[in-house]
Amino acid sequence: MNAPVRVLVADDDPAIRGVLHVILAQGGYQVEEAVDGSEALEAFQSRGADLILSDLQMPGMTGLELLRRVRALDDTVGFIILTGASTVENAVEALRVQADDYLVKPFNLDEVLLAVERALSYRRLLRENRSYQQHLEDRVAEQARQLEALLMDALRSLASAIETRDDYTGGHVERVARYAAATGREMGLRRDELRALWVGALLHDVGKIGVSDHVLKKPGRLTVDEYEEMKRHPEIGGVIMERSSFLRPGLPAVLHHQERWDGSGYPCGLRGDEISLQGRIVAVVDTYDAIISSRPYRDASSCEFAMEEIRRNSGTQFDPEVVEAFFRAEKKNFPDDPDTPSLPAVE
Repeated sequence: MNAPVRVLVADDDPAIRGVLHVILAQGGYQVEEAVDGSEALEAFQSRGADLILSDLQMPGMTGLELLRRVRALDDTVGFIILTGASTVENAVEALRVQADDYLVKPFNLDEVLLAVERALSYRRLLRENRSYQQHLEDRVAEQARQLEALLMDALRSLASAIETRDDYTGGHVERVARYAAATGREMGLRRDELRALWVGALLHDVGKIGVSDHVLKKPGRLTVDEYEEMKRHPEIGGVIMERSSFLRPGLPAVLHHQERWDGSGYPCGLRGDEISLQGRIVAVVDTYDAIISSRPYRDASSCEFAMEEIRRNSGTQFDPEVVEAFFRAEKKNFPDDPDTPSLPAVE
């Protein structure tokens, strides 16, 4: 059974309150009275109301002030102004602060009931519309989360396939993505920038799809021609990333992670700040994880040795500012963060 509609009547004239109480109660409404605006506001804050009928001129707090205070608390409550001193200015102000109706005393009781029904209908529709909008927004947000999870799974599958071709110890690309995001946070990157960095770091070697197994899996030193083939993988990866609007934000990491701070890297020989920040960050974290990972042709080195190598090549191979941010992130053990997808599992 639905609860009765609660109506609060605020008027300093007891006769007016009494008449309104009787006709509203006969209409099935639950009625509460208040002798002025302050008492009405206290009653509303304590017990609530679906609709308020308030006199315009009352001692202390006026009806318009009560309306403003109630609207600040809940703008879905119906509110009707009653007045014996009608002016255009008062009517305009009442409508400006969103009164549902403005009735002039002496009023017709049927007119009051009609105004009450009209105000309650409007406010009910307002609540229902907001509830629908909220439900719709929740559904859209949930679908977006599901789509995000599916896309993240697809990215991880693609990254794992690339990693398998390159004979890395399992988890290399996800560790690189985690290290990159943690370093980016140390550098003050925004949420959208961190997400783009994470995508680029996860797929930084996607271009190795276009490198032959003979070159990619060769255990010894590459020939000049083989090395030239290997050097094509950032550009191949860049083409792959460019074709997808979802992947495109991570393109700089893929294209620039083999560039060097001193300009001796590839594929473009960029120098210093010419290299994207994504590329400079992934260059550091990719090198770090490569050093501490076992490969077919060498054993893994210690984290301490890897850090020493990063420090030694700061200013030549690596951006010194990125190196310092990386060291800060390493001291914190590269913490995960809600600004980037959770690693290694999908939330």
